[in-house]
Amino acid sequence: MQALSPIAPDKEFGRLLRQWRRTSDIKQARLADILGVTQATVSRWENGTQRPAPLQHELIRQMMTRKRNFRLDHAIKRLVTHSSQRVHLIEDRSHRLLCASGARANEWQRDCSELLGMSLWRFATPEIATAEKSLHDLGWHEDQTDHLTFETSRRDGAPMRIVDSFILWERFFLSDGTAVRLTTGYDNAPTHI
Repeated sequence: MQALSPIAPDKEFGRLLRQWRRTSDIKQARLADILGVTQATVSRWENGTQRPAPLQHELIRQMMTRKRNFRLDHAIKRLVTHSSQRVHLIEDRSHRLLCASGARANEWQRDCSELLGMSLWRFATPEIATAEKSLHDLGWHEDQTDHLTFETSRRDGAPMRIVDSFILWERFFLSDGTAVRLTTGYDNAPTHI
């Protein structure tokens, strides 16, 4: 696969993007969701009538040059699901739940299958919201930092039970380029980070 040049003509960029997306079996709507744009925008990029913003261009370049490893993605989800720790995996920007451990389901006192694909943002404590706001300044989305530990309050009632005192967020990418966040809960401040 030819690398994407940031100065490539629009038509060539669109051709490379379409070729990569089809080879990778990624629908325009899925790519749009990952990049935070509409499906119509991806279509305009591929047709050469519009160029992506610099940040989106860089994300696309990273996605196109990464080797896809679906087995690794499945292994990660399997490890999360079978972990004895209170852990779950979400899409980084949308906060949609991808999988959760049984220990996390016990904490939440919910069947996690009903939450799969849903944003967990509505369940955020004030401390989680504050930590989320700090990510921009930390360079979270520019790969300047890939983990964050913070203290949060517990909640026993609605809308969702949270027993963690400390939360560790770790950011990495799945094979399709989706940025994900592994969220692990601890009773005491983790010392191994």
